Amino acid sequence: MHMSRARFRWAAAVAGMAVLAHAAPALAEEPVGAYLLMVAPQEGPVTARTLWCEPDGGTLRAASQACDQLELADGRVARIPVREGPCTLEYAPVRVSADGTWRGEPRHFARTYPNRCAAMRDTGGILFGG
Repeated sequence: MHMSRARFRWAAAVAGMAVLAHAAPALAEEPVGAYLLMVAPQEGPVTARTLWCEPDGGTLRAASQACDQLELADGRVARIPVREGPCTLEYAPVRVSADGTWRGEPRHFARTYPNRCAAMRDTGGILFGG
C-alpha cells in the first residue's frame, strides 16, 4: 500500500500529538512546553521528535538547550535567533514544523527551506537537528 506524503505527514502528526498527550501526564508536573517537531525532506523519510520543557525531556537529544532557546523566545520558534554560519547552496527542500503548547498557549511553526542546513541555522541550530 502506498501512502501519499501529505497523508503520511498527517498520520505522523496525529500519532505524535497522541504521544505528547499521553506522555505529558506521566510527568510529575505539567510541562511548560510540549512540542512535536517534524522534518520532512522532499526526498527521504520524515522524522519526528518530541520535546517538553520544565521538566526538559522528550526524544530530542538536546532537549535542555532547545528549551533554553524557547524560553528566551516565549515558546515561539520564529523568534529564536538565527545561528550564524555557512550553509551550502545545495537544493534539497525540507519542511520543518513545530506544533504544541507553551504555558498553555498553542504554538505552531512551519516553514520550507532550501536545505536542512538552512532550516537548522534559521531556527537556532537545535530544534530540528536530531
